[in-house]
Amino acid sequence: MICLIQNIEDYNNDLRVGLMAFYPGEKIVIPAQLEKNPEWKEKISFVLIASFDETEIELQICDRYMGIGRLEGEHSDKKPQTVQSGAVRRKIFCNYKKKSETRNRLKLLLYHMLSERTGRVLPWGSLTGVRPTKIAMEAIEKGMTDQEITALYEEVYGASGVKAGLCTEIAHREKIMIDSVNAEGAYCIYIGIPFCPSRCLYCSFTSYPIAQYSNRVRDYLDALEKEIKFAAGAYAGKKPVSVYVGGGTPSSVSAEDLDRLCHMIVQAFDMQDVREFTIEAGRPDSITLEKLQVMKKYGVTRISINPQTMNDETLKLIGRAHTADQTEEIFLLARKAGFDNINMDLIVGLPGEDAAAVRNTMERIRKLAPDSLTVHSLAIKRAASLNQEMDRYRDRFAADIEEQLFTVTECAADMGLNPYYLYRQKNIAGNLENIGFARPGAECIYNILIMEERTDIIGLGAGSSSKLVRKNSEEEIRQNDRKGTRIDRLENVKNVDEYILRIDEMIARKSVMEYGNECRGNI
Repeated sequence: MICLIQNIEDYNNDLRVGLMAFYPGEKIVIPAQLEKNPEWKEKISFVLIASFDETEIELQICDRYMGIGRLEGEHSDKKPQTVQSGAVRRKIFCNYKKKSETRNRLKLLLYHMLSERTGRVLPWGSLTGVRPTKIAMEAIEKGMTDQEITALYEEVYGASGVKAGLCTEIAHREKIMIDSVNAEGAYCIYIGIPFCPSRCLYCSFTSYPIAQYSNRVRDYLDALEKEIKFAAGAYAGKKPVSVYVGGGTPSSVSAEDLDRLCHMIVQAFDMQDVREFTIEAGRPDSITLEKLQVMKKYGVTRISINPQTMNDETLKLIGRAHTADQTEEIFLLARKAGFDNINMDLIVGLPGEDAAAVRNTMERIRKLAPDSLTVHSLAIKRAASLNQEMDRYRDRFAADIEEQLFTVTECAADMGLNPYYLYRQKNIAGNLENIGFARPGAECIYNILIMEERTDIIGLGAGSSSKLVRKNSEEEIRQNDRKGTRIDRLENVKNVDEYILRIDEMIARKSVMEYGNECRGNI
């Protein structure tokens, strides 16, 4: 356990995320919890004390919890006083109320203190956000050179030169794609199909076993059709640039239901300017020739066949009902059906796998020659079975996840696939990243636009989320310390039965979506 003491909580999340980067899974408690549970005091491994005022911020790390001096409530402006001697102390001189000037300095200070304490250097330094390439993108748009951008990552965030170079390389590729899209007149569509053959060990997404929910698919599509028609009408003045059908596993539904879904999409939306129509065909055991033919019939241009690993023992462990051989068979079937843009999803850091296992996966993937790879560093989410059953798997995680990711990166380069988008998640293994590779011309526009947040993304279906890009006024920027745009988010309920029951409410939410001081009216 780690005890966190602070006199104001303006940076509470930054401090907690910084601690979790070095101590994943460690419980973080505050003094009030220790007073209620005095037996916890002996379990405290160290204490972080954060003292804020309008001239300086001081961080202290103490080896033992010895209580605090007079502190008037959790949100007091008075500094907490420790009676512990021998604390490691560091200061920065700034006004904590000026968050835009303070946040990165505070996070870097904490990073250096924890790095010294643990002897560990994290590849991303103090960066904890999910979109580290945005820093490079903004710097490029300001006219900074690649050398200046690398220095920015290293000096402001403590990130490695390798990660700085990777972000810069990706940002240049992203910018080419973004500049080719008319952000004012375009939008993206995400449609969620929350059904799967079964739930994988690591999965935390909205998904329901198709065997148990097959009798609800048609009702679900009825509800989804209503939402699709509403969204198409609301955005009649704009053109979709990308349609992305994810899940779940969209191909887990029958060919007949998949046909109905595709028909709904092409009938409702103006597909003339759509540059990519993606369906996550997903797990190989859910894909058939008939379903591939349905997708081809409706102009699907990009599919994803997702083995996660090509090692049969691991596939069994994580709850997959297919083999590596079946993945190869389905991939070749998709090629034969005419798909020339096929992505494959992989995960590094799976229980029971090390760099040698990943090399075996990559050798088999190399022979298939997919057009893109999406590589995830395992993130153990709270809702995943893996997290709930961690005691069974704790000893099966290899310590070489960084080497595993490097193995994939090296092989992708050999295959002619370039990194084109990147993002990070909470609780991600090795404090690493998820990264997409693609041959030139096969980059997924949707992936880039959702990361860089330049266009509206309309989420339809259970568990989907809409992101609406709004321009702030000059007054809002000046008074509220905001950037030029902000993102308004709107989420649908995750539960399938609730979504079906409350579809009119989901549509009503969109119809009265507040857009700053205006009512957006239609979404």
